[in-house]
Amino acid sequence: MRLRRITGLRVISMGGAEMHATLSEIRKAPEGIIKAQEAFESVKDEISLPRRITYTGCGSSNFLSQLLAMATNALGGEGFSLPSSEFLNARNYYFLNHELIVAISRSGETTEVLKVLDVANSKTLGITAYESSLSRNADYSLVVHTPEESVVMTHSFQAFYFAYLQLLRNSYGFDPYDHSDVVELSKEALANEDYVKWMVEDFDFKRVFFLGSGILYPVALEGMLKMKEMALFWSEACQTFEVRHGFKSVIDSETLVVLMVDYEHEWHEKLIKELQGQGAKVLLIGKESLGAKYFIEMPRSDSLLKPIFVLPVVQLLSYYKAVKRGLNPDNPRFLEKVVRW
Repeated sequence: MRLRRITGLRVISMGGAEMHATLSEIRKAPEGIIKAQEAFESVKDEISLPRRITYTGCGSSNFLSQLLAMATNALGGEGFSLPSSEFLNARNYYFLNHELIVAISRSGETTEVLKVLDVANSKTLGITAYESSLSRNADYSLVVHTPEESVVMTHSFQAFYFAYLQLLRNSYGFDPYDHSDVVELSKEALANEDYVKWMVEDFDFKRVFFLGSGILYPVALEGMLKMKEMALFWSEACQTFEVRHGFKSVIDSETLVVLMVDYEHEWHEKLIKELQGQGAKVLLIGKESLGAKYFIEMPRSDSLLKPIFVLPVVQLLSYYKAVKRGLNPDNPRFLEKVVRW
């Protein structure tokens, strides 16, 4: 596929080829895992996580907080996730029973996240990419040095997740993962870039649905957000089989459905037939194609690691859709890298 040269956009050069900073940062996923391991190693003897934890953030960090809450529950703790704005303005509607609040902000300067620290009634831990207001004002900090030039959050998302997952496993008596294996599997995931580029050219979809269950549901939400942020494009997300309950009414021949499968169930194949019967094309990310029009094989790994390998694919999909539409994914309209109020 030949990409159009878009004038007036900030691009960087790498090996004679030009690309946006966003693409360069997506490709840094393996490097981010190394940075995540370094961050974990620096705090593992100082921080022991309790069992009851509330996670909070905004935007991508909110979806990351959902992932971390699910991982906490899967490992025997009690995790709960709440957007920072809800924590500040509507927390009486939620059941909060925590020993620690984990606040997430890539910049470490997000207004709502910092204000959570001001009203916290327990110890706090900040996760950020920089030495920042969050790292300085939280009781504990996990600084994962994955700076990004682009507005949208890409490889730092996986890096934050992996660093904290290592800390969680270490705190709860599980052996941490071998990060070198995760680095190699991240490279495998990124090897699908050419296929994603081809698919965007092959099918000029007008809307996209992201479907995922369990640990992959927050990944579906993040995929939805990335498509909106980078490509300024209509996207939706829901738990996999919930799509049959109302959502499918807008799925037609101009729709791409991205189905992320952690486990194979007979319902998955039936769902693919149903959605493709409505004219949609399905991209399945999993172990087997199950009759989907497009297929990307997910690296074999522990279930809690699956988000790390699916995220680069949905990030690349959003990036190439943005480029196809003649947009600058580094600097989407109306968005700022640091959200303050």
